[in-house]
Amino acid sequence: MFDEMLKYRNDPRCKANGFYTYNAFINAARSYNGFSTTGSAEDRRRELAAFFGQTSHETTGGWSSAPDGAFAWGYCFLRQQDQSDRYYGRGPIQLTQ
Repeated sequence: MFDEMLKYRNDPRCKANGFYTYNAFINAARSYNGFSTTGSAEDRRRELAAFFGQTSHETTGGWSSAPDGAFAWGYCFLRQQDQSDRYYGRGPIQLTQ
């Protein structure tokens, strides 16, 4: 399912090609007790869907005419590409100052 949800993350057009792996995700998830391991099966699926929806949005590399749409290209970048703002994103989970 990981590969289906993030099917373009290893595309040669993505700058983060090869960076985001299933094993890295599992290792990181294990650091957070209860992440997608509590509640009903439906609750756990919703938590994962919300997490991947948000993090994919923050790392999208798609363009308006991209195959499957712009937001199908999550996990293409390690950081926000337009860094002209005082603050710019540095990965899939955005933190504010």
